[in-house]
Amino acid sequence: MFLGSANPFVHLPLLIVLYPAALYAIALTDPHPFRRGWWTGLIGASAGLYWISVAVHDYGGFPWPLAVPCAVLLGMYVGLWGGLFALLAARLRPLPVWRRCLAAALLWYLLEWARGWFGTGFPWLTLAAGQSPWPILIQGASVLGAYGLSGLLAGMGCLLTEAFLAASPASAVRTPRPYVLAACGLLGVLFLFGGVRLYRAENQAAQGIPVALTLIQGNVRQDIKWDPAFQQSTVNKYLALSGRAVNTDHPDALIWPETAMPFFFQDDALLSDELRAFARETATPLLFGGPAYGLRQPGLTPLHNRAFFLDAQGRNAGRYDKEHLVPFGEYLPPGLDSPLFASLLQGLGGFTPGAPLPPLRLPLSDGRGEAMLGALICYEAVFPELARDRVAQGAQILINISNDAWYNRSSAPVQHLHLSLLRAVEQDRWLARATNTGLTAFVDPWGRLATLGDIRDGSGLFVDGFLTRTVRARSGHTLYFALHPYLPALAFILLLFILWPLARLGRAQDPSAGLHPGPRRGE
Repeated sequence: MFLGSANPFVHLPLLIVLYPAALYAIALTDPHPFRRGWWTGLIGASAGLYWISVAVHDYGGFPWPLAVPCAVLLGMYVGLWGGLFALLAARLRPLPVWRRCLAAALLWYLLEWARGWFGTGFPWLTLAAGQSPWPILIQGASVLGAYGLSGLLAGMGCLLTEAFLAASPASAVRTPRPYVLAACGLLGVLFLFGGVRLYRAENQAAQGIPVALTLIQGNVRQDIKWDPAFQQSTVNKYLALSGRAVNTDHPDALIWPETAMPFFFQDDALLSDELRAFARETATPLLFGGPAYGLRQPGLTPLHNRAFFLDAQGRNAGRYDKEHLVPFGEYLPPGLDSPLFASLLQGLGGFTPGAPLPPLRLPLSDGRGEAMLGALICYEAVFPELARDRVAQGAQILINISNDAWYNRSSAPVQHLHLSLLRAVEQDRWLARATNTGLTAFVDPWGRLATLGDIRDGSGLFVDGFLTRTVRARSGHTLYFALHPYLPALAFILLLFILWPLARLGRAQDPSAGLHPGPRRGE
């Protein structure tokens, strides 16, 4: 899991299939699959999520003896899903090999999908996201989504495990070749489909209305971001960068990051007027993040993490309030509202989820009509259903504004980008991603990146600058868009169909007995 995801050492995407392969081996051979699977997942996830400790130490004020266990605790949670997979896959032992592998792949898909919504949802360190550096391998997300692609990769891992067990001396029939060929065949299908889709992209890239967008990366340090003494300098910095961008690139709109303006735009007339005047004088619409309050009620003033949108005359043209908040970063779960955890909350304290709103309308000059912008704030871009909701509402371009300054130069910004870019492939939309300290990027509908700086050497992190590209406002839909509401149910029904003979014939057995020594003759 660690080397197959973005990490500080070397990222080898296909190595991530060894994680489900290891869990599947535990399921077939270990008398205590849940415990061993949990430990395996805990170790891999804790290593992959090490950056949690960096954030709570540097900005939450936790000493290292308390900060390090935070990554381990989250790793324990992610590891639980690995243990659950091993436990349930152990029940598949009586099945013939091919059906067993198919059932395990479906099981992996369903568990990864469930991890994306259970509780508050935490779809991090997915198998599909590990393949994001290789666009050819993620095109399948346009059909099955990221979770479905993870299921295919898990199936490859299970086949490799079957091959390994078939080659062992304890195997009744030492014939690993069919399983190796099947795993290679699945990989070949991914490469073939990806290659065809990327080849066709050359003819489809010009479809849609051209829209020039500029992303501004302000690089405001997290430790001063919310200090009122730095509000004016923050505004000045963003206006200066934006002025340079307008003069050189003449974009149709400017995009600033999440909470780029660390004050109440609704109240601070002096600073707010500066932003309105800039939009009006440059005739350039401006989308930016900042805190906001909702309708005041007796004893309650809800706070929102908002994307404000000003038109070319500096008037309010729309807004979006973040719907899916980050636990411990933007709100404290019930029962955990103690001073210890309160230090983790960003900015002004606990936020309230916003209500769904329609896409933002961006009028275009030269008779091009308008483009519909679907906003996703920070963490929201890792959830497939939220991006689909925006497209279902009419969004033609996805806008992701974020602030990953919390995580310094760790692997978190890269992992976040790798998860987010899958939304572009799933929905056949351009994704424009503006961040405070990186990684600021454009992602085309095929998952190909144009970044501010280089991801590989970290030159795009903690620098200020801007990035302009002409994207396309697209209106078509992928097969995944149509299948998305039904895929979990279809996978579950197919899994039940595969398992039905076990129940009908009474063949289910105690998973602690008859541990799998390898394929039986005739499998």
